[in-house]
Amino acid sequence: MDVAAWASKQGLPAKLLHPPVIDEVKPYVADDRVAQEEFVKHHSVLERVQSLVTIERATIRDVVGLVELPDGQICYEGNWWLPYLEDHPAYKRRFAQRRRRLSGNIYSLLCLWAPEFYHWFHDVLPRLETALPHLPADTKFLINSNPKQWQVDSLTAFGIKSDQLEIQLEGMHTRVERLWFATPVGHTTLGSGAVIKRVANRLRRRFVEDNSEEKLRRLHISRRKTDFRRIVNENEIIPLLEERGFETVVCEELSLREQIKLFSANVAMVGVHGAGLTNLIYCSPGSYIGEIHAGFVFPHYLVTARQFGLRFSRFEADPAGESDIDMRVNAAAFRAWLSERLEPLRQKVSDPDPATNALDIAI
Repeated sequence: MDVAAWASKQGLPAKLLHPPVIDEVKPYVADDRVAQEEFVKHHSVLERVQSLVTIERATIRDVVGLVELPDGQICYEGNWWLPYLEDHPAYKRRFAQRRRRLSGNIYSLLCLWAPEFYHWFHDVLPRLETALPHLPADTKFLINSNPKQWQVDSLTAFGIKSDQLEIQLEGMHTRVERLWFATPVGHTTLGSGAVIKRVANRLRRRFVEDNSEEKLRRLHISRRKTDFRRIVNENEIIPLLEERGFETVVCEELSLREQIKLFSANVAMVGVHGAGLTNLIYCSPGSYIGEIHAGFVFPHYLVTARQFGLRFSRFEADPAGESDIDMRVNAAAFRAWLSERLEPLRQKVSDPDPATNALDIAI
């Protein structure tokens, strides 16, 4: 459960990368029931420092990146949902159809759902951000097969080129000579806003030239090209958004560069709980984030928005059909919500006081 503690018992080097995030996230969870529950549930993880552990003869199992230590134990960190880990074939089945060995220094970019947009930018890259200055110059990076273009593009901001990547195929077990393993910076629902800001700034420097003359925009993020969590009556709410100056964007149609540039000039964003809201990390302090959801919703966008000094609120839609895969928005209620929350948008603040930010967000 704690690889740094394990390494200490083995006499292996472990370097402190980042202090615990518990005090950083605590101010932003008090008024949200699910955030409070996540805070309590993952309290021990939030109290733990982030460490970089050097492990010889570790094995990386499958594309989920389970780390098998030399003594056969499986490292929990990086795979935060214990039932998923314990039920995963890579955990249950010790022997793999494909095995290989990699020599030299290896850093794994694999973890639970690493190829998904949110988890890549919230979990994978913050770990890399703090670990990178301490990695040997000849380090190779283990990544999922068929990496998405935005994964490859984002790594260029860290100076990592395609010839430094080692592809991990599905079902493969890779024994590495020397693994440099960075533990998480907090938890996937409650991370370090400070480190994520460093990631966002790095990406902006890489992909966005001077944005000072860019027109400020209000953006509606559509999920019509996804397979789930779509608004089935989206055609009813788009005119309501357009009346208030919003333009609809589909992030799947944009390159990483285009997304970073677009959201860096964003003053208001409304969208369904999903990957597109990850782009709030590029917004200027004081921008408005509106999250549409149906039923239970994890608090990671709420907490991250508050850490970034953004104003945040939610609109609850109705499940469409018997499942909560898609949703239906009550147009009249949505119109009232927009009027209450967005008209007028208050002037952006340059550096809101974190102590009062929770009140400011409530508008």
